[in-house]
Amino acid sequence: MKTDTTLRLTRTQYRSFAEQTKQAGCALSLSTFRALGNCWGIFDPRATLVCMDVSADELSFTEGCGIELSTSVDAGRLRRVQRPEIDWSILEDHEIYPFIVAHEIGHRVDNFCYWDTGRIDDHQVRTRCESVIRSINEVLADRYAWSQIRPGEPVPLCELGKSLQEEVAADIALMDKHMPRVRRQPRALPAGRYLHIPEVMLKTDLHVSFIGTGVSSAAIERARRPRTYRRDSRSRAY
Repeated sequence: MKTDTTLRLTRTQYRSFAEQTKQAGCALSLSTFRALGNCWGIFDPRATLVCMDVSADELSFTEGCGIELSTSVDAGRLRRVQRPEIDWSILEDHEIYPFIVAHEIGHRVDNFCYWDTGRIDDHQVRTRCESVIRSINEVLADRYAWSQIRPGEPVPLCELGKSLQEEVAADIALMDKHMPRVRRQPRALPAGRYLHIPEVMLKTDLHVSFIGTGVSSAAIERARRPRTYRRDSRSRAY
């Protein structure tokens, strides 16, 4: 079924998606469409603070990359988005959230690395790769998501995608030659509802409710405790 309604993420969905993203080595946190810069999901490769077990009174932390997911999706708006290849209007309501999550995982497991462009000696090739890497990574993430949502089905091309088929194929071949993707399965995070939760998920009661009733009240209090940052006033010899 396809509607133009606003889809709301449920607690059951969050818990399921959190386990799915852990398999890709990512901790899942929640945000809003506006706070994400008008995106429904974001993969963040930067190290973020993650609580190893939020059911424990004493928190221990680690760092890792993460995925942020919007708590709501305007289904009609999403289907109207112009993509570089795949026609998102094909998606049914029940496929939208799984597609978004799989898309962000795709950025984690099957993308070109931006830093690799700097190692290309040929200036013309480097310039081309730098100019298309973002759109190509979007194509690859969409393809990965589609393969997870509808395995075995051909990729549904939008009109733009049909016109750019040869160009996209050539760009991917060029980048694979000069800055090949390293495809390896990321190390999975430990499974479990209360394990490896981004600290930001403890900041509000709403977010805590998505995790579950077993979150330690002491852990919540510690995560919300104001922190004092002392300025280093030591003089330096420079």
